[in-house]
Amino acid sequence: MRFRHYNILLFLLVLLAGCANRGIGPQGGPKDSIPPKVLREEPENGTVNYTGKTVTIHFDEYVQLDNVSQHLLICPPQKQMPDIKQVGKMVRLTFQDPLLDSTTYSVDFGAAICDFHEKNPLKNYFIAFSTGPEIDSLEVFGHLYNAEDLNPVSGVIVGLQANLHDSAFTTLPLTRIGRTNEQGQFSIHNIRPGTYRLYGLGDISSDYMLQPGEALAWSDSLVTPVTETDSLGNVYVGPNDLTLYYFRDTKVQHRFMRTRREEANRIVMVFSAPQDSMPRLRGLDSVSMDDIYVQTSQRLDTLTLWLRDSALISRDSIRLEMSYYRTDSLYQLEPATDTILASYRAPNMTAKVLATKQREAAARRLELRTNGRQKMDVFDTLIVTAVMPIERIEQDSIHLRMRVDSTWRNIPFRIELHDSAHMAFRLIFQLQKGAEYELRVDSNAVWDIYGKSNREKRFPMSVKTDNDYATLTVHMTNHDPRMRLQVLSEQDKVLRDVPAEPSTVLRYLPPTAYYLRMYLDLNGDGTWTTGSWEQHRQPEPVYYYPAKLTLKANWEFEETFDYTAKPQAESKPAEIRKNAGAKK
Repeated sequence: MRFRHYNILLFLLVLLAGCANRGIGPQGGPKDSIPPKVLREEPENGTVNYTGKTVTIHFDEYVQLDNVSQHLLICPPQKQMPDIKQVGKMVRLTFQDPLLDSTTYSVDFGAAICDFHEKNPLKNYFIAFSTGPEIDSLEVFGHLYNAEDLNPVSGVIVGLQANLHDSAFTTLPLTRIGRTNEQGQFSIHNIRPGTYRLYGLGDISSDYMLQPGEALAWSDSLVTPVTETDSLGNVYVGPNDLTLYYFRDTKVQHRFMRTRREEANRIVMVFSAPQDSMPRLRGLDSVSMDDIYVQTSQRLDTLTLWLRDSALISRDSIRLEMSYYRTDSLYQLEPATDTILASYRAPNMTAKVLATKQREAAARRLELRTNGRQKMDVFDTLIVTAVMPIERIEQDSIHLRMRVDSTWRNIPFRIELHDSAHMAFRLIFQLQKGAEYELRVDSNAVWDIYGKSNREKRFPMSVKTDNDYATLTVHMTNHDPRMRLQVLSEQDKVLRDVPAEPSTVLRYLPPTAYYLRMYLDLNGDGTWTTGSWEQHRQPEPVYYYPAKLTLKANWEFEETFDYTAKPQAESKPAEIRKNAGAKK
């Protein structure tokens, strides 16, 4: 009897195991990674004397379209987007613009056509035909890089313009176009023999010509596509080494963007770009500007209005009139006047919670922070920051002392406001290597615009010694007095920017990894300067030292930087090169 029970139990376990595995089902082999295959084209690639208006492609499997507007590229550029449809195993494109006589058309689908199930894209597929007796077949190739950091930029329109006048870039669509890939590479196909200008374009307006505010690039040299065969039968198609440096012009759109009033006593006004002059504000509905403290950001692109009067703070809505400058459609500044409405909705709370918050506000003291810490860098500046705008500082109530042997000695200093926001001040004095300091801020030394002051605070700090740093000497081959040398982090961020001497000594570098970059400061303003189409000025040229530098503490290093050793576009180390992507 027990044996029978055991057999029954074993049968049930096997049955349950089979049911549990049923959901897994057949594995079906490896995942399909093969893109659709073209079976037939109408018209065939390379057709001449074509009189139709449609392009039809037949595939070996069901397909789907993906983000056609981003991927599809047609030459010559079309004013109206063609109608493109997918039906089963077929894709059909119908031109909306009339086709020009004796013109070669090319349709580049990019990665717009994918298989139906796994969405594997058919890449680098394009078809060309001509409405005349011959098809243009010349090609050019090249790379496009961001001018400031030499990163490749994807998604940028690169085109040839047959009209050689500079004005054609802003008045006529490009003649033949391509688009950069993730490596910044571009190719332009089916070009008619001739001489052209070469442009890169962040084509936000989708009209294939430069509009104000769009990023751009251009070559100072004319481009003449050729196909040549040497005596050995080798065929050269090109040029195949074109290089463009992409940049944003100094023109920016100035406009008022938004108003925020997330707290009852504070209104924030945001602009799209730094203002050339301070906007003028006038209170409406009996609002006096004497009761408002106006704080500007360092870049003058944000205004913060601190309401100082309790009756004003209690208002649900505050109206102001603002006069400022904004850009028109041609990016010319024009005066404008707007009415600003700043509304605040107080959160729901019980009487008990409200009373608690009111008591806390009445008892509030001004909170102070500092960047002082252990192991400060010798080139640091001691900064004290408040959480509210500062109205008054009692310097006699602020004390700085340094340890000398076993005693403390008072250190003289002066105070300067750190920025236009008036929420920080700095102590100007010379930090001594290896020294210990203490900053003491007495009670009531700093007062904010609401009449609140600080409690006593003490901030201990110390400074690094020479042994904590590395020193790097960079010998600049082919020195040019216009050179500036930048020390970069591993994230390609600028840490220092100094004039480059024949031998530049960089002291007090924390022991870590760095990269170096040099640019020619052609206008002598001490900073990298972008290009300008209006002035027909290219961006200032940039060159990278081709290797990472790993520095150790208490060591001195020497390197030789020959910026001519590699072509400019190839000088950037591969490990910090990344696709910038076209920003729209």
